[in-house]
Amino acid sequence: MEIVKQQYSKKQNAVPIDRLSDLPDSILSHILSFLPATSKSVATSILSRRWRYLWSYVPNLFFYYENSDTINRVLLLRKLHSINTFSLFDCTKRNYHQIHTWITFAVERNVQNIEIYLTVHLDSPRCLFTCKTLIDLTLHRCGVVPDRGSIVFLPHLKRLRLIHVKYEGDDSLSHLISGCPVLEDLVLRLCIDYCSCKISSPTIKSLDVSCHFDKESENQNYNKVEINTPALVYLELLDYANQHIKCGALTSLIEADIEIDCSSINPDDSFLYSRSLVGFFDGLCNVRFLKLDLSQCTKIIDSVFTAWTATTFRNLTKLELISDCCFLSKFLDNADNLEILILQKVC
Repeated sequence: MEIVKQQYSKKQNAVPIDRLSDLPDSILSHILSFLPATSKSVATSILSRRWRYLWSYVPNLFFYYENSDTINRVLLLRKLHSINTFSLFDCTKRNYHQIHTWITFAVERNVQNIEIYLTVHLDSPRCLFTCKTLIDLTLHRCGVVPDRGSIVFLPHLKRLRLIHVKYEGDDSLSHLISGCPVLEDLVLRLCIDYCSCKISSPTIKSLDVSCHFDKESENQNYNKVEINTPALVYLELLDYANQHIKCGALTSLIEADIEIDCSSINPDDSFLYSRSLVGFFDGLCNVRFLKLDLSQCTKIIDSVFTAWTATTFRNLTKLELISDCCFLSKFLDNADNLEILILQKVC
């Protein structure tokens, strides 16, 4: 009994062990890298001397609504010479003139992932488009994609998201894509100030495109969507009444989510546009899962499918239609392996 009391007394008087602080610096820095903001990593410096400079070895930098003084201080005191992820969200207007410096800082330290989200459009440094270590790039209202007069080469870039960015010329987008030899995932949100969308790549597997062009343009090269991606597995396309839509062979395509809005298309262009739609739908013949929203272009679509000799959809197992259903029989007659049908009728 006495022995038990002694053991209990020792446990009561034992000093608590800080097992977390006993971990190696590399593991602690890795743990801190998962915090949602770099400012929270810096805040751990007050815990003890052991934690004072650990934040400076964190490979990921996340800045959310931070002022320029805070960002500059963090970048100045960093001990690690490389950066894994650099994220900058909605900084205040007074910070905008320093964003070039911050992005260049990340590029010079072999950054792999960059995310820039701004509420007001701002140019980005040209070094961003020649970064040899970049794997994932997201630009939201930040950056001007250069034309063929500038060097663009991102040899390791696999994921690219361009949300309402600007383009120097009509060929800027195709020039950028050609400079990404291993690109697999592309997300585009194209605004009205861009004339056409030409995507050609042998490596892209996932493509998400929203095109909203200037319908009033008289230039014959405007308002066109052309996609040539033979390795494509997933396609999501939102098309606002372009004059022309075309896809190359999509032999690898498994899933497609298509929304066509031609409610405001010029009646003089409706015939040619409807013909391009027929060719586009024929290119989806290998798809397994298809979602098709045609609720905003019932008149043109009815005329398209009235004369359409449907391609055999031999792999189609799931079909979701949002339309007036006038052409449903076209799919049912040519999709022998269809298992799931989801139908939303439009009045």
